[in-house]
Amino acid sequence: MPTYEHVCTNTECNNAWEDMYSITKDPPKVCPKCNLETAQRVISGGSGKGVVELVGQELVDKLKGDAKKLKGDAAASEKVYANLLGDDKYQALQQRLDKQKRR
Repeated sequence: MPTYEHVCTNTECNNAWEDMYSITKDPPKVCPKCNLETAQRVISGGSGKGVVELVGQELVDKLKGDAKKLKGDAAASEKVYANLLGDDKYQALQQRLDKQKRR
């Protein structure tokens, strides 16, 4: 059964809560805190995947994999490389390389 978020629109109450019920059931209209008909279901843009926290070796492996992919992307694309270095450093590097080519 899905979990839905709700808020009370009564400015004096401002209660927020979660409730589980069938998708075919109507959302509640009465706030459980102030007992007024001011409840509204909140629509959030979640990804449906949840949050995954990596720790220990899983985190190390993920970071190493991301670094390897980024290194490959930088080698394949001059724009990615320039973004990683920063504009000033990239321009200075290009000027040094151009001077070396002229010699």
